[in-house]
Amino acid sequence: MRVNKRFLCWTAVFLSTLLALTANPASAQRREQQLKKFASDIVVTPDGDVDVTENVTFRFIGGPWHGIYRKIPVEYSGPNGMNFTLLLDVKRVSDENGPLRYESSRERQYRKLKIFIPNADNSTHTISIEYVVSDALRFFDEHDEFYWNVTGDEWDVPIESAAAHILFPSNATGLRANAYTGAYHARGREAVAEIVGTGVDVATTSPLGIHEGLTVAVAVDKGVFKEPSGLALAWRFLCSNWPLAVPIVAFFLVFRLWWMRGRDPRLRPIAAQYEPPDQLSPGEVGTLVDNSVDMRDITASIVDLAVRGFIVIEQQTKDHLLGLTHSKEYLFHLKKSRAEWSNLKAHEQQLLEGFFTMGNAGATVSLTDLHNRFYQNIPSIKNQIFGSLVGKGYYAKRPDSVRSNYIVFGVVAAFILIAGGNWLAQHSGMASLPFVIAGILTGIIICGFGWFMPARTQTGARALEGILGFEDFLDHVEADRFNRMIKTPEMFEKFLPFAMALGVEKNWSKAFQGIYTQPPQWYQGSYGPVFYPNMFVSDLNSMSTLAGTAMASAPRSSGGSGFSGGGGFSGGGFGGGGGGGF
Repeated sequence: MRVNKRFLCWTAVFLSTLLALTANPASAQRREQQLKKFASDIVVTPDGDVDVTENVTFRFIGGPWHGIYRKIPVEYSGPNGMNFTLLLDVKRVSDENGPLRYESSRERQYRKLKIFIPNADNSTHTISIEYVVSDALRFFDEHDEFYWNVTGDEWDVPIESAAAHILFPSNATGLRANAYTGAYHARGREAVAEIVGTGVDVATTSPLGIHEGLTVAVAVDKGVFKEPSGLALAWRFLCSNWPLAVPIVAFFLVFRLWWMRGRDPRLRPIAAQYEPPDQLSPGEVGTLVDNSVDMRDITASIVDLAVRGFIVIEQQTKDHLLGLTHSKEYLFHLKKSRAEWSNLKAHEQQLLEGFFTMGNAGATVSLTDLHNRFYQNIPSIKNQIFGSLVGKGYYAKRPDSVRSNYIVFGVVAAFILIAGGNWLAQHSGMASLPFVIAGILTGIIICGFGWFMPARTQTGARALEGILGFEDFLDHVEADRFNRMIKTPEMFEKFLPFAMALGVEKNWSKAFQGIYTQPPQWYQGSYGPVFYPNMFVSDLNSMSTLAGTAMASAPRSSGGSGFSGGGGFSGGGFGGGGGGGF
């Protein structure tokens, strides 16, 4: 047994030694990359473009190595919370052996270049990255400035040396340069900047550690560079804040939709009409004119029911503070019971039911009684008026539904743009404010066009022509062409509710001065020996205003620069970023 154990022990030692001797020495070598030198050649052209060639010397130790990646920031926080996009165009990537294959992508706020280097293991390569930036210059009142983060401060390896040669146009004057080193926002000065003619040479005086970089700021006298025009600045702003283009697109899309579906058929010339068309009620007339059931249309219907003998309106005056102040109260007396309502239109029946719940003749209700009660009937009245107009073929769809749908769509679109934009901003490095503005403006545009989107049919347009002609008659009845008409108190009362719905009741009353001299039986008020129709209409308007308020009332339910402003710092300006190997 001892011999066997000793044999096994020596066998194990022999095999271990043999394995160590036959193993690949390179496999035991540590995998490492070294950034030996970062040198940039930069040319700033008179039109403001910046041509950059980055020469990055990497030493690859061990393996396997496939190449490097370079990340350059292209999204920055602009003034007033907006975004600024660096317009960067990659031209060429190569090394000492010729062009290299690379992949370009966006990773948050960075343009990421994944550069493939053949046979990179245990070798040294100088990779040249050539690109052009068209908006890297900054223009101030007293000077123009090139503020550039040469190396970037996000490299995961130290940089043994860094330098940049920056060439300005031949007419450049007043060059001043500052160089900074260190981590982001550091103000290290381990670098020298030398001005030679119209060029600036910058170089570090000591190696840069991990996440440290070299930044340079060069000021030039005004007049060297061609400043972008207002149109160019606006275009750059829109490119940087492209979400703001969404409301513009939305405007044209919704405008086209309105042009195709939201316009009425063309109206023919309007001629005076002496009757409302199609036996429409005052409420229907007022609604067809503006595509909306307003409280004015409902209160005009009250007056119409009074004229037709269904109710009597009583005006009472109440004294307060020993007669120093007065207020008006209105009572409504039902003259016809529910059984006599069968010939009324649906919205008129609903109006009477909202006033007189029991529907018994002789019932009385005051405006005070309608507070916090009648509002429940308003949706039904509106539904019945719209239903009647759609049933007559004046609308293809109810105007209130069309408007509501667009408002809902506008609100939803705004929410999606804001919420989705915030998510995208977090993942792309952009500012979120452009998305918020775009969402709000888009919602406003959709809702605004939605208000004008309801359209009448051909039949509705013909009825509207009749209403406008009838309104012209009511509004200009005192004209010479109407003086030959037989104007009677009955005519005044019959068309008064229509004049109220159309907002021309004052002119209608003036035409009957001296003709309508007695208060009507359906309205009881305090009038002296002389009765004036314009004063009577004024009382009706007061009643309508108070009635509209009372009927709609509902109970409450619970429920910077590299020179000024403190100077620059490392990592400031444009450019920068970092990279590494893969």
